[in-house]
This record gives sequence, structure tokens and C-alpha cells, in this order.
Amino acid sequence: MKNLIKAQIYQITHTRVYLWVFIMAVIIASIFGFSEYLNGADSLNEGELLTASDYFTRYDMLPVLAMEFMSFFSCFIAAEDFGDKTANYELMSGRLRSQSFLARVITIILANTLLGLFMMTLPLLIYTAITGWGDSVTVATAAQRILLMVFPFFRISCFFTLAAFIIRRPGIAFIACYGAMNLPLLLPVNNESTGVMLTLSTSRKLLHFDYWATFGLERDAQAIYDQGLDSAFVIRCIIVSLAVGAAYIGLAYSYFHKDDIE
Repeated sequence: MKNLIKAQIYQITHTRVYLWVFIMAVIIASIFGFSEYLNGADSLNEGELLTASDYFTRYDMLPVLAMEFMSFFSCFIAAEDFGDKTANYELMSGRLRSQSFLARVITIILANTLLGLFMMTLPLLIYTAITGWGDSVTVATAAQRILLMVFPFFRISCFFTLAAFIIRRPGIAFIACYGAMNLPLLLPVNNESTGVMLTLSTSRKLLHFDYWATFGLERDAQAIYDQGLDSAFVIRCIIVSLAVGAAYIGLAYSYFHKDDIE
């Protein structure tokens, strides 16, 4: 299976369309940093400072952007090899179905997790270079919450993988996943109180800060936020994300195992 994973990684790094999509993700993530710097002052109270830590307290839409790119990579990595019979050739060469399946799943989860963490970190680095970090939240708090995003990213990657293995056409699977991911944005359930019912509600709650106090006067005023994160929610986030993700993978393998791959 190690060779299959290496083959998947080689294909990703040597396929031009993947490279261009990754470059687009980098550009858009960078634009988020610059645009928030240029326009973010409008959302601050008069006299408050505009720093990278302020920016991070308004970060809840960036994971949505990252997940949109994850849907592309998930669907094409999982489903593209059905069209050119690569998956068929792997089985004909003596590979087990479980090996062929797990190689793609591991590659998808690894690629998506790294992409998501990179896209969430890059705008903060750009913003910090322009304005400095500030005092709204600590760097450790931001790092902790970004790292916890690994679990929602895992969960959504498994869902995309399930859809891709069922639909088997990467373009159609991508459209379906894109629509399924954005639909909850229009529904009130996205704001449900537990924060773990949907991936988007989990990510938003992980990045949500309650306002605490403002220190300073006039142009030197600085908003300080409550940086605590409910430990019960963190535990629910981890358990539910892993359990739901595993269920998606189990369903995907059940379908792949019975598929004739023709």
C-alpha cells in the first residue's frame, strides 16, 4: 500500500491542474489577508486597532473557502482513476481492494489537512507582517484553534470521499459536494447550539470568540476577547468528527468493495 500512496502523491505533484488549483488557493488565501486589512477597519469600533489578532477573531469564513478547495482535491483524487481505468489496473495487478481504497483515502485526508492548515495560516502571516500580531488574542490561542480544525477537516474530507466513490465522476462529484457543503449556510441548523451537528457549525464554533473588554482610549483602544474554549465542546468535536468520518469511510469502502469498477 505504501507504493500506492507514493503513486498517488506523485500523480498529485505532477498533474498540472492540481498545481494550478493549489496556486489559486494560495492566491485567494493571500487576498483574504490583504482585503481584510484594507476593508476590516469598517467592522471595528472607532479608535480600535486593526491587527492580525483582530483579524483572527473574524476568521470563521476562511475554513469554508478551504473546504471548497478540499472538495475539488477529494473528488478528483478519489474518482479520476475510475475514468482512466487506473483503479481497475491496480486490482488486476494483484492489489487488494482495501489497499487501493486506503491509499486514496489516506492521500486525500493528508492532502486536505495540509491544505486547510496552510490556507488558515497564510493570511495570518501576511496580516502579521503588515500590522503586527496585536493583543486581542494570543498566538498560542490562534495556533490551538487552527490545529483543532484538523478534526472538522478530517470529517468533511471523509464525506467528500464517500460522495466521490459513489458518483465516480470527479466533475459531477465536485459539483455535488460543493452544493452539499454550501447548503447548510442557508439553513438555521448551521447555528445549532451543540456545534457538532455539522462540519461548518463545528468550525465556526472553534473560531468563535466572545467579546470581553476594550482597553485604552481613542486611537489606542484595543479589543480583548475571552480566549477560553469549552473543554466539553472540544471533546465532542474530536469524538464526533472521528466517529462520523469513520462512518463515511466505512460506507465508502462498503460501496467500493461491491463495485465492479467498470
